[in-house]
Amino acid sequence: MISDLLDMMRVRSTAFVGKNLTAPWGVNVTESPNVARFHLVMEGATWVRLEGDKGPSQRLGLGDIAIIPHGDAHIYSHVENGAVEKAGDLPDYQVGPYFHRLGEIEDASNLLCGFFEFSSNTPPVIMERLPRLIVANVAGRSDDGSHSPLLELLRVELSKENEPSTVVLNRLTELICLFAIEDWLEDALTEDERMTALAQPKIKLVLDQIHSNPAHDWTVEALAELYGQSRNAFAGQFKHATGLAPMSYVRRWRIQSATRMLAEPGLTIDEIAFKSGYADTNAFSRAFKREIGASPGAYKRNLRDEARKRA
Repeated sequence: MISDLLDMMRVRSTAFVGKNLTAPWGVNVTESPNVARFHLVMEGATWVRLEGDKGPSQRLGLGDIAIIPHGDAHIYSHVENGAVEKAGDLPDYQVGPYFHRLGEIEDASNLLCGFFEFSSNTPPVIMERLPRLIVANVAGRSDDGSHSPLLELLRVELSKENEPSTVVLNRLTELICLFAIEDWLEDALTEDERMTALAQPKIKLVLDQIHSNPAHDWTVEALAELYGQSRNAFAGQFKHATGLAPMSYVRRWRIQSATRMLAEPGLTIDEIAFKSGYADTNAFSRAFKREIGASPGAYKRNLRDEARKRA
């Protein structure tokens, strides 16, 4: 059940920056709604607090990872509720990836930070249920006091005399993020019956078909046939699992597919409308603005502006 959900959620991470920080320090990371962030403690410790969160900061020690799935603004610092001494964006495209060797500075906290995106096949219901902050120890010490394999591999890579391989760091942190999300899923499945329903094989089959072919002329009857139940029985089960009626889910997925196509060069708005399942461009534009809050053209221009910043 958990493996099916993880399969839909696949992440691709980028270990962007490794920091050796010595007290006093505090870093403010600005909001970025479309980018999930993570901070993994390789040495020392840090406190993490979400902006606007009235609860206490969370302390991270060796092997602890903090994941901010929705890209909320947050602060990490050397003391609980510490003042901010530095401010910046993550990722900072103007700086580029850089890493500090472990043990380079005495009494420093070494954090391996980065960002990732969830797979485009991640059902919206899962994204809506993801908390603002996930904290897990997926790469800490094992029972015998030795480092876990993943943490040890990261330590070896970061301790190299030459520049560490970003490909290796990306893949290792990708696994660590998945393990942390798996921990969250295990708890969610025991507390949320809709998450359990979402992981059922028949629901996954229907979702896979919608995700792989959003432009198909889907009907509730056709989806119910895939599910193997009557129209009414299927519609009830589907809404229980996803929180949306079948055709509402299809419409939302078509718009999500359109946002990805708008990021691709060479496709016109008319072509994207057709590939998203809309025969009429005006109808597509209205549906897109209703879901995203901006027209397809404005959304595409914003993507171009962001790309220029990264260039």
